[in-house]
Amino acid sequence: MQKRWGETFPLGGLGGVPFTGKTGWGAFSSHCPDDGNIIVLFAPHVGIDKMGVIGNINRPGQCHTTTACGAAIGAYKAVSSDPNSANFQNGHMDH
Repeated sequence: MQKRWGETFPLGGLGGVPFTGKTGWGAFSSHCPDDGNIIVLFAPHVGIDKMGVIGNINRPGQCHTTTACGAAIGAYKAVSSDPNSANFQNGHMDH
């Protein structure tokens, strides 16, 4: 997108959802030229390697495949090994 249209303005977090408040949207929109257009693209923060394996990525300059996103993969593995690890109540984890 940057090669095609120029400047980009990241708004997201690990989930890939535009994640900002009123001030962030104001900062974002201030970068748009007069009579310009804004494109909002969102997708999960996850790699896909050359073989099409989701959760892996081939990084430039590295000869081996690595996981991406490590934080998301770690969270997935934690919940997979203990489904109760994702139970939250009043902002605190239930154990």
